[in-house]
Amino acid sequence: REVMTLIEQSGARAGGVIIALDRQERGQGEQSAIQEVQAQYGMPVVSIVTLQQVLTYLEEHADSEVAAYADAVRAYRDCYGVSNILR
Repeated sequence: REVMTLIEQSGARAGGVIIALDRQERGQGEQSAIQEVQAQYGMPVVSIVTLQQVLTYLEEHADSEVAAYADAVRAYRDCYGVSNILR
């Protein structure tokens, strides 16, 4: 949101937002943070990967070193995540 202010102050207008990771976090209300940004600015927000996809990858590769991070990612999601994502 801070970046949007900078863009607008320079006289430009953003057409959309691309983010690397959608952390699927709760916003200030009942919607996800991304849904709030989409509604507030009237533009799409597209992510390369979601937190759920990262967690699925970690769970499917349980025999590798990365599997050790699954519990931490799950705990983060449980603390900050929106409640309406697939689990």
